[in-house]
Amino acid sequence: MLNNPEFQRQLWLNWRPSLALWTLLLCSLILALPLVLSDAHERLASLGLTAVFGLWASTTGYASVLAARSLSEEVRQHTWDWQRLSALTPWQMAWGKLLGATVPAWLYAALFGVTSVVAASVWELLWGAHRAWHLLMLAVLWGLATQAWAMNAVLVRWHAGPWQQRSLWLLALIGLPLVLGLVRALPSPEHHPWWGWNLGNWGLAYVLGLAACGLGLLALWRQLCERLDVPTLPWAWPVGLVVAGVASAGVWHTQAAALWPHLAGWALVATAFIGLQHMAGHARAWHQVQWGLQQRRWRNAWQALPLWPISWLLALLASAIAWSQSSTTTVGWWLLLACAQLLREGLILTGFALQAQRWKSPVAVFTVTWLVINLVLPLLALGTAGNAAAAALQPLAVLVGDVAPPGTLPRPWAWVALGAQLALACLWVGWAARSSQNGRGLSQHMTPQKTIAP
Repeated sequence: MLNNPEFQRQLWLNWRPSLALWTLLLCSLILALPLVLSDAHERLASLGLTAVFGLWASTTGYASVLAARSLSEEVRQHTWDWQRLSALTPWQMAWGKLLGATVPAWLYAALFGVTSVVAASVWELLWGAHRAWHLLMLAVLWGLATQAWAMNAVLVRWHAGPWQQRSLWLLALIGLPLVLGLVRALPSPEHHPWWGWNLGNWGLAYVLGLAACGLGLLALWRQLCERLDVPTLPWAWPVGLVVAGVASAGVWHTQAAALWPHLAGWALVATAFIGLQHMAGHARAWHQVQWGLQQRRWRNAWQALPLWPISWLLALLASAIAWSQSSTTTVGWWLLLACAQLLREGLILTGFALQAQRWKSPVAVFTVTWLVINLVLPLLALGTAGNAAAAALQPLAVLVGDVAPPGTLPRPWAWVALGAQLALACLWVGWAARSSQNGRGLSQHMTPQKTIAP
């Protein structure tokens, strides 16, 4: 880490000899408050609680602000282009900012952590020293997780846009099951199983913390690869979904068979969200994929592939496994139907992305079209021809109707109707791909054209 140029740069920007003195002085003032304001028999307990609160506030709150600000200042000070031109790898950039930009917060965390351990060792009535050490290590683990996700939030909002800003909900969507599992486990004195293993409250907190930290670092590495123009294969996205699915499903289930429907649901939601988030870049990505296939540069084609087909393939695989198991066969059938319908939506979205130059807001045009296809037309069919006609236009509508009661399988005509819609969607994508070139060569989509000044 000491040989990391970004870490050295952040230390040069954030470290001052007077920082340690001011940190010690402020921590002393904060820790003096419970000693002065509490009764004599409660002073040590209040001191320990104050130290624990300061420890978690430093690692999760203050450090996250500093980590996010280290990226925001790159944009504000117009220094990111120099970072892109440097030889820094995404991992060097990530760890350099995570540990270098947050030095002031880690100084506070060190002082508060030592105080909490010492207070717990002296006063055994509230908690023992082993619990203080657990709280210290969990604060470091969850602190790194929140710092990584804070940096991810900044990178998501880097290029301001409506879907880029709304995609912050994706970060909350990924982290919510992990946080809920932690909240469910810690207040209860009983041992909650995780996939049938009685890890205890502390063990579950460590598992969820490792998952949150690993997912945050994986997402940070992937986004920094894009911002630093470092080509990479799209493996981080499906691995992250698998880790999130295993970690969150293990909190609520004990049977291994429950993983596949849970993972398929995660992948389906992620497919829809990531498709909308990066819709503006789909046209160029698909042209790069086409160019790579034509030139037989398979690695370049994989590197340029958008992420939504990757997560859709993961959803299809998980749904197929759920269908093959006897305990989840019915759920697997409906998940396979959902995968087929989401493929239809993805093809429609791809067609609009390829035609993006014709509309000011292709996302808005796609949204209106999606509402007409999935809501307006099925409702018109429902009012004129009944449930069967509505389900033919919207196969998943039978889940909330009387056509398919709970426990039944999708009807064969639902697959036939969805197959016809997929064929029409493929024709739409093919027409959009041909018309999007407008007589220009494919190389014009790949490299910027140079102009000569008159």
